[in-house]
Amino acid sequence: MRSVLVGLLGLTLVGSGCSKSGGTQSKEAVQAAIEQYLQKQSNIAMNNMTLEMGDVKFQGDRADAEVKFHSKQAPSLAVGVHYVLRRAGDQWEVQSSSASSGMGGNPHGGTAGQAPTPPPSGPPLQPSH
Repeated sequence: MRSVLVGLLGLTLVGSGCSKSGGTQSKEAVQAAIEQYLQKQSNIAMNNMTLEMGDVKFQGDRADAEVKFHSKQAPSLAVGVHYVLRRAGDQWEVQSSSASSGMGGNPHGGTAGQAPTPPPSGPPLQPSH
């Protein structure tokens, strides 16, 4: 009986230690860091967008996250952003971001919420050879 109690106590301690370190390696912890980063950006109106977390990959003290921002006025409009984060203590910090949807430009610039322009109209281009 005593060995069973000692074993359960040991498992509880090991489990709590693992969940403590695993708490920072969660999608929620990365999302919180990204939201905190965005709140500090004066050129972003988050009240006009919704944030959708995509894949998050952890590699030691580095995390790569894919995030999609949807316009609240036109939900079909979305911009994808790739974030690179570094762990600082028990929190994540955004190190860099780049457009992942192929739209180019600064993903947090003034044009991120605008609709893409349609291609020029006219006859389709034909090969010259």
